[in-house]
Amino acid sequence: MAPAAAMPDGGGSGPVAILKKFCLTGMSSMMAEGATFPIDITKTRLQLQGQADFTGTKFGFGGMAMNIAKTEGIGGLYAGVTPAVARHVPYTGFRAIGYEYIRAFFCGDKPKDQAPLLAKMAAGMTAGGIGQAIAVPCDLIKVRMQGDGRLVAAGKLDKPRYTGLFDAFTKIKAAEGMGGFYAGCWPAIQRAALVNLGELTTYDTAKKNIVNYTGDNLLCHLCSAICSGFVASLCSTPADVAKSRIMNQAALADGTMPYSGTLDCWRKVAATEGPLALYKGFIPGWLRLGPWQLVFWCSYEQLRILTGIGGFK
Repeated sequence: MAPAAAMPDGGGSGPVAILKKFCLTGMSSMMAEGATFPIDITKTRLQLQGQADFTGTKFGFGGMAMNIAKTEGIGGLYAGVTPAVARHVPYTGFRAIGYEYIRAFFCGDKPKDQAPLLAKMAAGMTAGGIGQAIAVPCDLIKVRMQGDGRLVAAGKLDKPRYTGLFDAFTKIKAAEGMGGFYAGCWPAIQRAALVNLGELTTYDTAKKNIVNYTGDNLLCHLCSAICSGFVASLCSTPADVAKSRIMNQAALADGTMPYSGTLDCWRKVAATEGPLALYKGFIPGWLRLGPWQLVFWCSYEQLRILTGIGGFK
């Protein structure tokens, strides 16, 4: 057992405290995901431009959002929202809670508020990677549902492949087996590890420094979230591009897949579309991560305080 000084903050470490935190992260992440989902689908569509099955005009962020709303209706901006919300319950539940405990493990006998940067980085990557490994099936369904509207508009599909979360589970299992839910799992896990390397580590570090000047208030959370969102986007966008394309790819005419893995995807994208294509969706990704984290961290911290656990430290 880790020394008391290195244990996670607030509310104890027993099963009841963990369950309480899990419920609070679920509520907070669902609010954050629902509020920022239109930005996420716009980001995904930008990342899919240039793929083998893409036809039509290339758009920027604003143009893509307007095109989705025009061709698919306002509901098109929420295609895949159900699996996206479902994904965040286990994903954010594990990464946010696990980070506190993994950080304590890496800290050894040092107090949590003196955790070295490397301990925070290791905790962020570990918690994010494991959390995503649990949530990959929902992530895959989300990406496919987000991409279907593009294929319908291009005439590749008569209608979206799936009507909802449970319909997608049934059809993917029947057509591809259980392994089909883990197509692109490694890029997704790599992306999550990099996101949380930037997100949790930066939020933790930024808040520790900013709180000395502003106090633990909304301004502190806003500034920490902006810093966190930028670093997380910078670290993760290339992996996010690979994840979106691999999860959404379909077999070519000769029966082969366009990409065999993350490195192969990066090589082909850089060769055919230029190196900057690896950062497609960076701006909407950052614009989403900042508000997402603001909604998540503000609601999560307030809920922790209201339930007697205490703020995140």
